[in-house]
Amino acid sequence: MQQREPWEARRIGSSAKLWNDTSGIILPYVTLMLVVIVGLAVLALDGARLMSLQTQLQNGADALAIAGAAELDRLPDAEQRAVNAIEKLLANSSLFGSGPDKKIQVAGIQFFSEIPASDETPLSAQATEPDATRARFVSVTVKPVTLPTILPAGFFGGAAAITTGASAVAGFDQVVCQFTPLYVCNPYETDGMTYAGASAALQTAAADPKIRGRLMRLRQYRGANEYQAGEYGFLDSPSLGRDEGALIDALARVRPTTCFMQSRVNFREGFLSATRQGFNVRFDVYESGMTANRNDPDYRPAPNVRKGYVGASGSGNSCRATPATDWPIGSPPNQATGLPLDRTWPYMRGRMGAGNWDFDTYWQVNHGGDGRPPPVVEGGPASNANPPSRYAIYRYEIEHGYVADRSPGGESGAPTCYGGDRLSDVPDRRILHAAVVNCRSLGLNAGMRFNIPVAAFAKLFLTLPLTPAQTDLYVELVDLVRPGDPVNFDLVQLYR
Repeated sequence: MQQREPWEARRIGSSAKLWNDTSGIILPYVTLMLVVIVGLAVLALDGARLMSLQTQLQNGADALAIAGAAELDRLPDAEQRAVNAIEKLLANSSLFGSGPDKKIQVAGIQFFSEIPASDETPLSAQATEPDATRARFVSVTVKPVTLPTILPAGFFGGAAAITTGASAVAGFDQVVCQFTPLYVCNPYETDGMTYAGASAALQTAAADPKIRGRLMRLRQYRGANEYQAGEYGFLDSPSLGRDEGALIDALARVRPTTCFMQSRVNFREGFLSATRQGFNVRFDVYESGMTANRNDPDYRPAPNVRKGYVGASGSGNSCRATPATDWPIGSPPNQATGLPLDRTWPYMRGRMGAGNWDFDTYWQVNHGGDGRPPPVVEGGPASNANPPSRYAIYRYEIEHGYVADRSPGGESGAPTCYGGDRLSDVPDRRILHAAVVNCRSLGLNAGMRFNIPVAAFAKLFLTLPLTPAQTDLYVELVDLVRPGDPVNFDLVQLYR
């Protein structure tokens, strides 16, 4: 009987036969596998090239959209500045290459005031925004780029090239923090102006020193009928709640705990008469609830508080100082003189002056005894015929050491009631920040208080304190809040 080979011996024998087999039957299988392997490698290479191109195009679209959105500050030239920013970035060869091989080119730019809440909803469902003063979002689409494939897809009925593109949507919102909770109906808006026209008038005023020198008498809105140009009120903030004391505190603080967005603010309801306590802290006047804060640096006054006040016994700026006779300019022989009102009021229905204030009397009363020469401004020495802005004189007194000069009544510009630490000029305590709203073109009335768009945030110079029976604010426009201002935080982000 024949003995079986052990299993291990049979396995070795089969392997040896296979190794010694020279018939070549395995060659077709190897060839087919090599074709598949090479095809997969080329397909992977094409996929990697496509993903790299798509990433480059998307990064480019994102960067262009962000560059454009950063210019959408609601001013009349915002859209043109956005287009210029996009074109400037395209010209940056370090980002996008140069010459005929540059891949990223813009196919379209569109502006929107709103975009659909869901990313699933196409932008075409939202109307484009033709008004630059309302544009908050920009959509940038880059031209598609065609990539020839390495894989010979044409052999299999496929395309020999693939095309890809990209688009991005970015938006801008100006956010201000440590900001006075105050709004003002655009003082430069007249009846019949469009929203864009009102914003343009505000921008023009901020750029023109002559217009900025016009004194404005802002009147608190009393909650009746439509809002008028030059009326002011207060903004709602979660940090303030409904407590009137918290609002007065925010008006008095060096850095209020309030933030607001340009896209929408809410108006606080109701007329408030006691807010002068908060405003007057800036002039070294501590009354009622503010009396306890006169030693607190968070409630410090400005370093220059000259206001035309005299003390009960001629002691100058004291906690008991009161307005001089015929305040603010005082009557001859002018014991004390604050910054005078304009002589004529031809604008804003009689509540905006022409900038023609009595500089000569102010300078003579406050600095004549010290022999100070008037400052030289544009057009020559300052005078009644060539008046500078009141803000310029206020700053001139600080920067040239004239604050301590005394008037015949004993007033100087130095605070004497405040008993806290060393005064600081940063931030400037005579500057009020305010949200400027185009109330007329928006058609605002007493029932419209929520989600109000802001044309711009402004810096207003408070020229005089408020008397007990007064709620009007006498201010000059200094400038608009711009990038670099401590209260400003531009919010630019991608949305799609």
